[in-house]
Amino acid sequence: MSQPISTPTRTSKIALWQYGLIGLGLILCLYKFISGTMAAEHIRKNGERILIELRPADPRALFLGDYMALRYDQKALPSSTNGQRPSRKGLAVIRLDNDGVVSFVRLASEDETLKNDERLIRYSQRRWRYSYGGERYYFQSGTAERYQDADYGEFRLMPDGRVLLSGLADENKQTILIAGETPKHAAQ
Repeated sequence: MSQPISTPTRTSKIALWQYGLIGLGLILCLYKFISGTMAAEHIRKNGERILIELRPADPRALFLGDYMALRYDQKALPSSTNGQRPSRKGLAVIRLDNDGVVSFVRLASEDETLKNDERLIRYSQRRWRYSYGGERYYFQSGTAERYQDADYGEFRLMPDGRVLLSGLADENKQTILIAGETPKHAAQ
């Protein structure tokens, strides 16, 4: 006895369409993840090394799991200048000293002309304070002691103001390394 040939039903056509949308969504998510990772790697490799001074924090609240909450010194962050309150997001002009340590100069205007020791950096307001990003530094489990005396957040800065937290530095402005690591900025 022969079996009747089944034809696609309306429900199976809808199911195929739904699977196609799910597949497309997964591809878009994967693309977004890969492009974000590639952009961060580009900043890490090509960005200028800058240091932002850390404020002392309560050691009991400093380490939460395998990351360190960072608080930056106020002189490096945007603040009210000439009665002008910073917007929630924007560009600031910072000055670098000879060691690459950042100090806030002014809010950037649209046709900003920078001096040799000045750079643009993106900022945003998070809760009640301003930040350049990188509010947490994640590290390997069991290496917390190495970072508890960090004095600087080490960032990579691109000319358009994008910034990426790449490590922590000690009082001598040297990158804090784990045994066997080599400094990322040694080749620059």
